[in-house]
Amino acid sequence: MTAPEDARDPRPAGLVWEFAARLLLLTDTHVGAARATPRHAAESDVHLHLDRDPRSGAPRLRATTLAGLLRHELLARTADPDGTAALLGSGDTGGADGARVPSQLPSALDVDDAYAVLPDSAAVSVRVGTRVDPATGSVRPGRMWRWEALPAGTVFTAHLRLRVAAPADEARLLTLLVLAVRGLGGDGPGIRIGGRSGRGHGAVRADRWAARRHDLTDEHGWFAYHARDWGTRWDEGAEALTEPPEASPPGAAPAEPDLAALLDARLREHGRAVTAAHLAARSAHTDRRRRAELRMELYVAERPDPVSTGRPPAPRDLRPGLLMIGDAPADGRLAEADRGHRRRPFVVDHGDERVLLRPVLGDTALFALLKRVGGRLVRDACEHLVGEGGRWRQWHGHWWGADTDHRPGAPPTPSRIRLRATPPLDGGAPLTTTRLTVDALFGDAVDGHLFTTDLHCGGSARVVVDVTEPDDAVRGMLALLVRELATVPLDTLGAGAGSGQGRLVATRAVLTTHGDGRAPAEEVDLVAALDDPDGRDARTARGWLPALHTRITGSDTEGEPR
Repeated sequence: MTAPEDARDPRPAGLVWEFAARLLLLTDTHVGAARATPRHAAESDVHLHLDRDPRSGAPRLRATTLAGLLRHELLARTADPDGTAALLGSGDTGGADGARVPSQLPSALDVDDAYAVLPDSAAVSVRVGTRVDPATGSVRPGRMWRWEALPAGTVFTAHLRLRVAAPADEARLLTLLVLAVRGLGGDGPGIRIGGRSGRGHGAVRADRWAARRHDLTDEHGWFAYHARDWGTRWDEGAEALTEPPEASPPGAAPAEPDLAALLDARLREHGRAVTAAHLAARSAHTDRRRRAELRMELYVAERPDPVSTGRPPAPRDLRPGLLMIGDAPADGRLAEADRGHRRRPFVVDHGDERVLLRPVLGDTALFALLKRVGGRLVRDACEHLVGEGGRWRQWHGHWWGADTDHRPGAPPTPSRIRLRATPPLDGGAPLTTTRLTVDALFGDAVDGHLFTTDLHCGGSARVVVDVTEPDDAVRGMLALLVRELATVPLDTLGAGAGSGQGRLVATRAVLTTHGDGRAPAEEVDLVAALDDPDGRDARTARGWLPALHTRITGSDTEGEPR
């Protein structure tokens, strides 16, 4: 059957841009396999396997996954579906009779599978995942699974090709590509690879780019592009990312960390100064996403006298506390300790991008703590305002993610509040404790019930929480959450809550709200609001609370909670 005229491939490209990018994982991630059990893997007790190449067994990032991430990022940043379709194609649409209409626009950007190269000091690890009950902070019985994880420091080499039908389209397509890959900058709430991204996994940064332009209307340009096999193309792209500028092959630009700067140089080399100027002006496109980010400084500590004043404490006034996020002890302590505080690999930029193991504040446990505190605050407020009522639960699930156990048959709801990255702990020191079990009846030590744990004492972490499409109600809830953490932290993190472990104190919290790009970002210091109840920050925070009360009590019955 002949395809419709508007569904056929466009005329052959007159230009082709070849790109290679070095994608560096900044936190652990799990890129799931398309099959429950990969064909190359033997049966094991691992429930969630990494996606791997069926021939070599190397972990990979599929081209469809990367293209989908770029599509989502570009559409979110620009709110321009036509531009997104021009770069990455448009999917099938539904006709008037319900039939599927073939895609109108093929993708101008081709993406290849990217294969993982692990750091020398780390390997694919098998982790134990747990589901934490936000109401109690404990692991739900039976909700444990084992999954493979790629460590921080893993590198993917991505290869992309941009086909330009005519020189007049070059500026627009390059601008769209620059905006799409801006989410790979490593900062902001941009692209996250793999699962559990709401808990801080999958942070990635494109730290080097290489580009090469081929004019297919010229004989030399045509042969330079087509007279190479795929292996040669991939090898040349990977070499361009690792070689110094003076060793770059002829016609290839030296690798750069910023794609926009690299394209500007390459376009001017080819005499396309006007296109370069257009790209520079348009690539500074304002981010159209409505979002908020809460940056907090959390200390593993306790206040010496939490009821003497309502003002937040200074770090020097805090008493270091103990923290235990259970994990296997370090290799050198396997024979001496039963459990150790969780440590994860992190990329440390000192010119050589070393990967070091550092203690963490937690990911799932930290998210569950924030969710639990937020739920308790809105529940208490709702009961105080209207007595018994379940409206708060629906509103809370809209932002933090719905608990499917309490909603039989309902689809899971993703959270709109997310950890940007797993926060490492700065400062503090390891502390080894030995405990024994005491018989509750006789008060004697139980024989054989002696265990040793490697805790972490003190330290602080910088935590960033991202909120999608925020309103005054969720901002009011975050303000109350910060007040809880800065004044009288009742909830704890990790194990040992009964013995006083796991208390966190917020000493700094700034909530920044980004509009649709037309207005400057608004910053509110939530800790300063507690210190100065009559200041601007306090007045702004108090102005959010009526909206929160309205949402959780159901006074506005129009539509879904926001």
